[in-house]
Amino acid sequence: MKHGDMNKMHMEQKPIDQPGYVNQMPAAHTEIYPIKAVPQPTAYMTQLDPVFVQHLSRHQGQRMALMTTAGRVEGINAGVAVDHIQLNLEDRSFHIRLSQIIYFEGPLASYR
Repeated sequence: MKHGDMNKMHMEQKPIDQPGYVNQMPAAHTEIYPIKAVPQPTAYMTQLDPVFVQHLSRHQGQRMALMTTAGRVEGINAGVAVDHIQLNLEDRSFHIRLSQIIYFEGPLASYR
């Protein structure tokens, strides 16, 4: 590809947004452009443990604690999706990937 063709390709595509600051310091970077020739993912895949998701879902609306790979998190189970759980705290929400949960603690429940 000639240099002129490359510049023309860059003119047709918008640059990918990048942060202006990293760790409260101005970010030094050059513009990144997507390349049409590189295939992009078209399918989203996730591991799903249906019984674990069902158990988490039974505690929706209840206070619970999750032990994650990053540590313990406590809050109200606001909802469970196929790939994450939302825990609400007083002033914010956490969206935690199910694959990062080691175990959870909640009120007693019957699994019949």
